[in-house]
Amino acid sequence: MLTLYRRITDRARWELREWRTPSAASFLQEELDRALLDAINWRPRENVLDVGCAKGAYLDALHRRGTAPTGIDISLAALQDARRSGRPVVAASGLALPFAANAFDTVICHKTMHLFQYPETVVSEFDRVLCAGGRVIFSTSNRTSPYARFKTGATGNGRNANWGFSNRWSATDWCHAFARRGLRTRSFFSCNLVWPLVYRICDLWLIPNKWMRRYNRWVRRISRMPLRTDHPHGAAMDYVVELVKHAQRR
Repeated sequence: MLTLYRRITDRARWELREWRTPSAASFLQEELDRALLDAINWRPRENVLDVGCAKGAYLDALHRRGTAPTGIDISLAALQDARRSGRPVVAASGLALPFAANAFDTVICHKTMHLFQYPETVVSEFDRVLCAGGRVIFSTSNRTSPYARFKTGATGNGRNANWGFSNRWSATDWCHAFARRGLRTRSFFSCNLVWPLVYRICDLWLIPNKWMRRYNRWVRRISRMPLRTDHPHGAAMDYVVELVKHAQRR
């Protein structure tokens, strides 16, 4: 009986600790990484520009897949860590890429699109540095999910310094903007099927991270919905999109 009591109390302490400060990386990253790093085909030695590379985690991951990645970020502190990876990094903004035209085979922008104040400029810059037949790969959140709506109501676009005008753009808005420049959508991935849950308010977790991971896996298994979908699915929290630039300009 004493052993059972200890097991229950230990578990209760763990769940409380997990609710306050999740011990593992956010469950959201699991399917995003599957789409970005595993479901998308990476070619050996392709030149990849990681816009918003932060501390360089994806620079390392892309290098392990045989690519030649370069990172940019406006945070000098983050770039200090990114430089330790040994990959080339540059302090710059996605609004003014310091590279020549047609310099890269692929431009990747992960969880950063919402920060840009001028989305049309971003689309133009990504297109400019991309070679013919190259790709743009980006991730963005589902603006209409219950969590996104709740977060917008709680913080407001104007009061959050980390939200740019682009936060008003959906994945479809981005695809249409790139399509006007001749990039067609090749792959669409609907990640994190957690509708209709609101799992946290800003940085306060309402539902433990580990529970959300289990719930997401359960929904994926029960619904049998593949990670790759024909269009953005409303039950998804996040999307990953792969677009391809036409070999010949219109």
